[in-house]
Amino acid sequence: MRRDRPSLTASLVSAVRALYTSLPPPYRVAPDPLAAELLPAWLALPARAVALAPAAAPAVHRITGALTLGLTYNVALRTRAIDDALREGLARGANQLVLLGAGLDSRALRLPELAGVRVLEVDHPSTHRYKAERLAKARAPTRDTARVAIDFERDRLSDVLPAAGFDPGERAFWIWEGVTVYLTRAAIAATLRAVGELSAPGSRLAVTYSRPGVRRGHAIIEPLVPILGGLVGEPIRGMIETAALVELLDAAGFMPVTDESAVDWARRFWPGEPPAREWERLAVAERR
Repeated sequence: MRRDRPSLTASLVSAVRALYTSLPPPYRVAPDPLAAELLPAWLALPARAVALAPAAAPAVHRITGALTLGLTYNVALRTRAIDDALREGLARGANQLVLLGAGLDSRALRLPELAGVRVLEVDHPSTHRYKAERLAKARAPTRDTARVAIDFERDRLSDVLPAAGFDPGERAFWIWEGVTVYLTRAAIAATLRAVGELSAPGSRLAVTYSRPGVRRGHAIIEPLVPILGGLVGEPIRGMIETAALVELLDAAGFMPVTDESAVDWARRFWPGEPPAREWERLAVAERR
């Protein structure tokens, strides 16, 4: 990561969100009108181009999905799945949201359900600076969001969150999206323990993770995973099986609620479209 910009993966995720915001329903499952504003011009170009040709939406959807082996499907559907899990968590009493590795996430501004909810975005200082500058340039709506700087491999959440206004005595919803695959198992376990220690009973965590091996059903992708990680400058270190993640969640005081992948979400949101592949899964767990 360069000090003057977010990671390439954060930008690519935002580019996919921008693209799917430009597509009409049923492809636009989680509109993010700020996604394109957070990108350099070259990454925002596909979204701006497809907005001028809505009739091409089915072809754009399927071609990009084929070229990325379903990764674009995963990002678009993952966004919607996490939005829905967050809405459920808020309905169950959470009044604060923590985004771990927030990247270019704009949920704090685009989801009306977050009005009156304390939002804390945790990430690298360079990402915070870049995001604030881009939002200001776009004259985006503002809200009182705490931006908390952290290095997940070295810093402790318990040292930085309370000072930023987080209240461990109140229910929270935690989003850890697209991060664990780049961390060591020790860093994943330590972060989950910290989240558990800071979470009041009934708090929920939505965490994405990637499983190793050909058991995901598409062996062609497996050798590409470390290559892709190297190309974007973020080595893949945190592949983990579902059972192992459940053990870590249990040790942190969480019990599983749901565990799904793009395969499940595509059936739900895109019936009749080509089936999706599993690049990663989303586990939602509740603090006991």
